[in-house]
Amino acid sequence: MKSFSGDFELILNKVKNRESFSFSKYADGEYKILRNEKITNCDNWTFDPEQHPEEQKYLMESFQYDHKDYFVGVSCRCCQPPENCDWMKDRVKSPNITWANLFVNSNYPQFVTHMLKEFHEWEGRKVLLANEAGKDRRLPFRVDMYIPCNGHAFLMPYLREHLTRMTQLACEEDNQLFLFSAGPLGNILAHKLQLANPNNTYLDIGSTINPWTVGSNRGYLLRPPETLKTCIW
Repeated sequence: MKSFSGDFELILNKVKNRESFSFSKYADGEYKILRNEKITNCDNWTFDPEQHPEEQKYLMESFQYDHKDYFVGVSCRCCQPPENCDWMKDRVKSPNITWANLFVNSNYPQFVTHMLKEFHEWEGRKVLLANEAGKDRRLPFRVDMYIPCNGHAFLMPYLREHLTRMTQLACEEDNQLFLFSAGPLGNILAHKLQLANPNNTYLDIGSTINPWTVGSNRGYLLRPPETLKTCIW
């Protein structure tokens, strides 16, 4: 929690140095699941606590995972109600706490300019898990494997299938880069894959690549860079 731009630089430098670590972010949709509250989010997935107790357990385990190389992004008061942010900060276990919106808002231009460049130049295998709609579209960086998922990917039986396949990929070799643009599934994989093989880098990049996969469907993607807000605690 240095500053919004400072924390971004910290994560960017870890990627530049090809360090093995994991970043998992929890925003408003994940908050509702962690609280076991029913929600249908803007991407049209629905969590129902009566139907999805196993999925909630997986997400809570990822949120409360404690490891020196595990970074957890939580909601800030400028983006969510203060009581929501306090609830998350009171329950997270990792000492490596940062912003859930670390890659977006006023940091997004730097993400596009610098982080995507590092993804493109990554020397090891690059695996991207993202919306199935983007599988055959042109991306801003080269990937070795594009794993498509649907809007219900964090729900059973899809969750179990993705965990099995992605764990196998994570264990095949070291120094890989795994990128998740898949809602709550990305949180779960950032945790489980680091457990399976801590010698890779796992990043939950959220909606940052939506312009190339499903379209610019977030507010920060539609505004001029100079109008993007800087998140605060």
